[in-house]
Amino acid sequence: METTTLIDGLCFGEGPRWHEGRFWFSDMHGKTVYAVSETGDLEPIVEVENRPSGLGWLPDGRLLIVSMLDRKLLCFNDGQLSEYADLSDHASFTCNDMIVDAAGRAYVGNFGFDM
Repeated sequence: METTTLIDGLCFGEGPRWHEGRFWFSDMHGKTVYAVSETGDLEPIVEVENRPSGLGWLPDGRLLIVSMLDRKLLCFNDGQLSEYADLSDHASFTCNDMIVDAAGRAYVGNFGFDM
């Protein structure tokens, strides 16, 4: 098997997901969510000031993004970023990865301590 580099120059790739024929990920230190095609076409999707991490999609197609430093779950839809849930009362420190199930329930992890 031969490997091929599709993209380089990222700060810190995180939260990889395959969705609708593209590889999606967060560049948490670069503060941007990206999607890349199989041919290497890189598209910046949205900037998240407080560091994006986990990604997932609701059944209706809306993208959920974990915002690490402010401990929020954001929703990206039709080019607009909005707060979906404030997790700060439940997550003691930085939020990180996430999985969204088929019913649209989002499970978000956090570090549990100050890094």
